[in-house]
Amino acid sequence: MKKLTKTLLLLVIAAAPMAFSSCDSGNTYYEDGRNWWVNNADDNADSDAKYLKDLANTLRGHWEGAMRYEYNDDNGQRAIAQFNAQIEFDQYDATGLGGRGREIDIATSNGKTETQTLNFTWKIDERTSDIYITYDSSKKKYRITMLDKESNLQSYLDANRFEGTMIGVNNTEYIDFKLARYSYAKQGDIVFSRAALTRASGIKIENKIVKR
Repeated sequence: MKKLTKTLLLLVIAAAPMAFSSCDSGNTYYEDGRNWWVNNADDNADSDAKYLKDLANTLRGHWEGAMRYEYNDDNGQRAIAQFNAQIEFDQYDATGLGGRGREIDIATSNGKTETQTLNFTWKIDERTSDIYITYDSSKKKYRITMLDKESNLQSYLDANRFEGTMIGVNNTEYIDFKLARYSYAKQGDIVFSRAALTRASGIKIENKIVKR
């Protein structure tokens, strides 16, 4: 019996270093995993920062095309005003994610042409990549979503085209837009997105300017 007890004791002592070795191995794996995560998080942060900078730099410049403004008229009924627009985005600096802008709206109906000029500020949300536009006079704020792949209201931007929807933030309005870089060849016919056409179903569309 004493011999058996001694044998078991020796086995326990012999196994102890293996147990500690396993714990050390686990800690090493944890440290390696944490370092991998930190390093990749840095890479992702750099990639996100580059994407945001590229987005701002691409947005900068002169655009022109057509817009549809969906709003509630004086009678509380949903209405849509369609017009041509020229929009300019300026950055505060070459690496900035915001700046100032100016929009010139032009509409012709029954031989009469109306225009209005609107100044605004714009900013890219670093967390969502959404573009926020706030007009100076009315203080109305709109959001242009760039990365919501599940939304029919996702917008598109490249070096020559900018199209999508401004979604009201502090209002219930929508502004659908289809723009081209000012120096780029313009499309003959303007066709808005399917989401815009569906939303406009049953609503009278007029060529006119509505103060914003």
